[in-house]
Amino acid sequence: MSYRVRAINVGALLWSCRLWLLYALAYLWRRLLFRTTFIAITGSVGKTTAKECMATILSTQFSTASTLNNQNDRYGVPRTMLRVRPWHRFAVIEMGTDGPGLIKRSAQLVSPHVAIVLTVVRSHTKVFSSLEEIAAEKSSLLDAVLPSGLAILNADDSRVRLMASSRRCQVKTFGLSAGQDLWADEVSSAWPETLTFRVHTRSEVEWVRTKLVGRHWTNSVLAGIAGALTCGVSLKAAAAAVANVEPFPARMQPIKLPNGATMIRDELNGSYDTWQAAVKVLGDSQAARRVLVMSDVSDWHKKSMKARDRNKELGRIASRVAEVAIFVGEHAHHAVKAAVAAGMHPDSVDGFTDLLKAAEHLKSELRHGDLVLLRGRATDHLSRICFAQFGEIGCWKTHCGKTIVCDHCDELSPGFDLQVIKKGAGSERISASIG
Repeated sequence: MSYRVRAINVGALLWSCRLWLLYALAYLWRRLLFRTTFIAITGSVGKTTAKECMATILSTQFSTASTLNNQNDRYGVPRTMLRVRPWHRFAVIEMGTDGPGLIKRSAQLVSPHVAIVLTVVRSHTKVFSSLEEIAAEKSSLLDAVLPSGLAILNADDSRVRLMASSRRCQVKTFGLSAGQDLWADEVSSAWPETLTFRVHTRSEVEWVRTKLVGRHWTNSVLAGIAGALTCGVSLKAAAAAVANVEPFPARMQPIKLPNGATMIRDELNGSYDTWQAAVKVLGDSQAARRVLVMSDVSDWHKKSMKARDRNKELGRIASRVAEVAIFVGEHAHHAVKAAVAAGMHPDSVDGFTDLLKAAEHLKSELRHGDLVLLRGRATDHLSRICFAQFGEIGCWKTHCGKTIVCDHCDELSPGFDLQVIKKGAGSERISASIG
């Protein structure tokens, strides 16, 4: 036992040294990149899409570096820094957190010229006990901005709006109400239509048409545009560039299935707030049948609620937004009973503890014109249900400690070209809806 403890301690020490070295190298490299303008983005939800929007806009006119995928953690931020080169005019860096102090640490490393804060909602509730603690963590990004820098804040979020007080730097705001530095109206997104809105500055107006699914992405797009405007891009050019931004994998990402149904993948972030946005999209959609496939929800708004009671509530909500529901997990039967009790036909609701059986049942159930919302937590790895609709895959583990989507895992071993599915499936449907 003592040898095992010793080995664990040595392993932890080596990882700590490796992380310290990574930060030290990134810190020194950052100080040499004096010609690059650094833009940092944080928020409980929506920051990856905001980063993608801004990086896409800036890259149309400037040499731009940005966070790869959503590598925004304690390892991802310094690695992103080391990928920036002296010839990059701009660097857009996404910052996440899994505990108090991480954003402050990342912000001190990056020393951003522009800092953007999107939202404060329930996330990482095992380490943050209140929204006020989450807000304090997010606001620490702004403390690293020099007086000559700029803070761009989401005025629709009351906690983010309060971050404007006592700032040494200039502050600009965006949101859905007139009077902000950048604001939107005429917002529309009901499937099969994608997100469109009209964007206003104090002197200009442009229509924005995107490939994103759901009204809840509006502030992420606004944040991307707001950041690009401060870097010298025109509103017209920014609106045109945003139209090319694809939905991020497993975050409200439409995929056309072989049987003619469409699946909206949303199995990466399982938080309650993103769950609300996703089921609203399903409930507002127009489709032959609306199908909900889900496991469970994290960061639940009622902390003391037991898993069985939480699943009962999920079942009741499913009955209001879907004609067919498939629940996955050890408490799935509670959701099934609640959905039937709320009015769903018993033949239209099923529960599975086995992911493979759930995937096979879905494949036999779906038909042309159905719209499926695939919703779960990253740890549940529901991505395999999606990929199983295309052919054989190599992994049906019951338990997996990885927190990445299956797209990036070698164990998936699909018997088909995964890249073709990710790049091509669903894009025809999206393009048609905004044309």
